[in-house]
Amino acid sequence: MLEKLWPFGRNRVRKAFEEALEKAFQEVETLEPLSELSEHEDHYLLRVEVPGLGPENLEVRLEGDQLVIEGEKREEKRTKRLAEIVYGKIYRAYLLPKDAKKEGITARLSKGVLEVRIPREKRPAEPPVRIPVQEA
Repeated sequence: MLEKLWPFGRNRVRKAFEEALEKAFQEVETLEPLSELSEHEDHYLLRVEVPGLGPENLEVRLEGDQLVIEGEKREEKRTKRLAEIVYGKIYRAYLLPKDAKKEGITARLSKGVLEVRIPREKRPAEPPVRIPVQEA
């Protein structure tokens, strides 16, 4: 019956299923925190969820045109009856908008949410540039 549904064979289906389960339950090396970016008249506000991390476990830095947030949530050694909390390194890089100022960026951590305020500079709007399409 399974061969009718999966013409490529039972072993391939079993192998694909086992690989998917293995990936789902393997130890996560780097976590990507959830975030949101809101645009205001004079600044951008980047909010990043980093529950369980303190300022001593976080690093916020500029690398060229990218804002990088990096940290680590370390697991405490103890006997557990239930283990659903994810531990490990976090890393996320955000490309700064064109009108973002690199000077004056501030970061504040409150109740598991990192808020990074990025000032904006006034720039005249750039007109669209038309690119001609050539026939091959």
